[in-house]
This record gives sequence, structure tokens and C-alpha cells, in this order.
Amino acid sequence: GTVLVIDAAPPPSPKMAASGCASTLAFEMSDGPQRLVINCGGPDPLPTALPAELIEALRTTAAHSTLVLSDTNSTSILADGSLGKGVEDVTVSNSEDNDCSRLEASHDGYVRGFGLVHKRSLMLGNDGKELRGADQLVAKGRRKIRDAVPYVIRFHLAPGVEATKTADGMGAILRSAGAPPWNFRCRGANLGIEESLMVDGHGEAIPTTQLVIQGEVAAIGGDIAWQFRRSS
Repeated sequence: GTVLVIDAAPPPSPKMAASGCASTLAFEMSDGPQRLVINCGGPDPLPTALPAELIEALRTTAAHSTLVLSDTNSTSILADGSLGKGVEDVTVSNSEDNDCSRLEASHDGYVRGFGLVHKRSLMLGNDGKELRGADQLVAKGRRKIRDAVPYVIRFHLAPGVEATKTADGMGAILRSAGAPPWNFRCRGANLGIEESLMVDGHGEAIPTTQLVIQGEVAAIGGDIAWQFRRSS
């Protein structure tokens, strides 16, 4: 009953959507009907009382469950609301065996500014009890950063999902009314729990939280591994 959905395509062209999002490689996960990892969403096309600044912020990479490099959108959002330069090439490969389903995807949205490709690998066990993930930043092109730059990996949680950090600070327990507890672990970076929000089907903002992994990456790149595992 575990369902995983990932945005594995470049942002839409202006002809396809008036207001696309910088959401490449963001994913959502649910355990049966219980949503666990989400993206913040947005009110469009519903009428809403949300401030215009918030509506624009909901289109950013940070409003999605993916990696953000140096607080920069993977695809730029221009002053007139249209999408600018960023992700052009997205590669996807997937395979299945007796143990799990694997998916690897990458985008070039950070190559122009930082000389780094973002690659996301996901392995979902066939029993639905474990999702193993890794985010890699791989050097590519002539552009090289001189100093280490910060990155953040965000996992926005659905309303009603309560996150409690483990004693070692490297994990969290996710409890909800509609599913057994899930354990989250990461390595190689710092984990925090911060405020977030989700826009519901009525165009209203509902407070929630997010898991946040923070660290730094150098010009040669790096990788961060993480895992969600159901307790029963």
C-alpha cells in the first residue's frame, strides 16, 4: 500500500502552464490513504485569500520535497511570474527485481550556476516497508564553485503527521492516525524539524512541519543517504 510519486520531468513550458513550479525531482509518499511526505501545493486555480508573496513562494524549489542548493531554485522564477533558465535535461531509469523497485533520476538545473548535477536515487522495498534514498551532487561542466556551498533537503510532512527527533539527532519518528509509525534516518548531515504548510483543496494554508537535512558540498560534489522505514 506504499505509494511513491516523483516529478521526473522538466518544468512545463509557458504554452502548457502559465505558472509552473521549480519542483524537479520532488516526491510524495503515502502509506495507504495516509499521506506522509508531501509538497506544499498551491491554490491555483481556486480563489484564495493567501497573500501574493506566499503564492509565489509556493512555486519555489524550497516548497517541495527535494534538494535545494545554496537557496537557489533549480529553475528560476522571473519577476513577471514566468519560468526562466534552469532544468532542461532530466534523465530517468528504473528497474525491478524480487526485492525492490529502483528509480534513478537527475537534472541539470544547477550546472549553469554551480557546475553540479542533482541525482536522486530511490529504492522502494516490495513489501512497502522501506524507502531508501540518496541525493548526489555530481560535478559537470566547466563551471566550478570556489568554496563549499550549503544545501538543504526538505521532506514536507502532511498535516497530522507528528515528527519527533531521535536521541542521536540523526533520525525522527513519524506518527499519524492513519498508519503505523515510520522511522526516518539520515547520515552525513544535520537533521532538523521546522515549520511548514500545505494548501488544501479549498485554497487555505494548513500548518504542518518538515524534516530538514542541511550540509555543505564542495566543487567535487557529494552524496547524502536517507531512509524511511515502517515500524510494523
